[in-house]
Amino acid sequence: MTRVPGLLQALLLIGAALACALPRPALAEQRALLVGVGKLDIPGNDLPSIELDLDRMHEMLNLLGFEDRQIHTLQDEAATSARVIAEFNTWLRQGVQPDDRVVFYFSGHGSNIPDERGDQDDDASQVLVTHDVKWARVKAGPSLAGVLPDFKIAELLAAIPSHNVMFIVDSCHSGTVTRSFNLNNHSLGASPVYVKSLNYPGMPSPPPHAVARGLASSTERKEPQWDPQANYIAITAAADNQEAIGTMNGGVFTLGLTDAVKRLTSEGKSPTPRELRDDADAYIRSKVDRNQLYTPQIMGNQTLADKPIKVIALNASNGPNRKRLLELVAQQSQHIELTASNSQYLVDQPVKLTLKLPADGFLNVVSVDSKDNATVLFPNGLQPGNAVSAGTFSFPTPQMTFDLLAAEPTGPTLVVAFLSSDPINFYQDTVEDRDEAGHIKVDFPQLSHTATRAIRVAPRRQDIYAAQLELQILPAAGGAAPAAMVPAATAASKHVR
Repeated sequence: MTRVPGLLQALLLIGAALACALPRPALAEQRALLVGVGKLDIPGNDLPSIELDLDRMHEMLNLLGFEDRQIHTLQDEAATSARVIAEFNTWLRQGVQPDDRVVFYFSGHGSNIPDERGDQDDDASQVLVTHDVKWARVKAGPSLAGVLPDFKIAELLAAIPSHNVMFIVDSCHSGTVTRSFNLNNHSLGASPVYVKSLNYPGMPSPPPHAVARGLASSTERKEPQWDPQANYIAITAAADNQEAIGTMNGGVFTLGLTDAVKRLTSEGKSPTPRELRDDADAYIRSKVDRNQLYTPQIMGNQTLADKPIKVIALNASNGPNRKRLLELVAQQSQHIELTASNSQYLVDQPVKLTLKLPADGFLNVVSVDSKDNATVLFPNGLQPGNAVSAGTFSFPTPQMTFDLLAAEPTGPTLVVAFLSSDPINFYQDTVEDRDEAGHIKVDFPQLSHTATRAIRVAPRRQDIYAAQLELQILPAAGGAAPAAMVPAATAASKHVR
């Protein structure tokens, strides 16, 4: 060990102390608040799958560079109007600087209440319905209490010190009755879908025009969409007179928005809020019946609308899909042995996986690549059944009509497997990869949050086994080494022979 003379050592310690005392450049903070209300105090108006919306939005924020500690979530009973307001006034406000990023997201019912302030053109205020909603009566007639009116939201947003606030809402701005119905277009699955609005007798009617202007003040009536003084950009699911749709797989607007961020991020692009609105609009038009279409709206500060959103550079260690699957594996108390024919593969080299199964059950195997694309390897379109027997199970076998070939992108690939006693089938539960008839369009679909829900909601069940495995995919013989090493889960979906 090298010894330092006493005087020199003291000087070094003083220097270190001074360095610690010197002011350091302030790092931009970022805060997000996610609110999901699927359960209401008023019976008969609950919405399904709100937790899927929150999960998807959390992962979207991860892609935008938000750490888990920077994201607060309020769901159902915790999402009261008073609690949401308190989070606005503390978490989204205190300690926030002008350059910090702030995001607010809401998924749940929207509704209308009578305009008590006299500043609305149509005598109605749009509201976000929180868990503690109650029937109420005001001078203007029937109303709601326990909600967040547009004028209150405008006040809360204006009080945030940041000049870079994103406000995202997946709810109805209309006043139609909450109901379930079936879409003729089954690309979202054949289950009923739900209108995300809360109706009550005597409720003010929505305006006849398709404009979302709930956040605009009375001085902005001429051009309610844009306010150069606003500190926010708002992307909302539907116009005032339209109905946003929720499904058993989550809100269609949220599906479209998060899908756009995932796709653009994997392509190395930094989207603008306007581009996200356009992509969400295109997604809705591809998934919803013509007579049920609704149009996402954008308003607020026009400069923010066209400002690229900062995103992370995806790699094999920071992808939300990889993180989610590893957490699912870690939650299971029982594990199974999963091995591969090799630990390293050249591109186009066949991959064979072997599992030692301790019990009969239903097997699901997923791989994740460096762009965080999670692909369902088993079951699949060529082997849709996933019932297996205890013992050694290998795939693909000579009897199966597919191969798994290593493919780009090269680098470490995560493979995870789950064995359950319940008939959980990740292939059948896919959402994004279905056509209008409800048929899965590809043999190896992308993993859906819907597919992993059954495992995620019951992490302590004793009848689920899990396994994980890391493989390395190398360039084809003669190819140059890649700049970054990434997974090969998509090998199966890109190269099925």
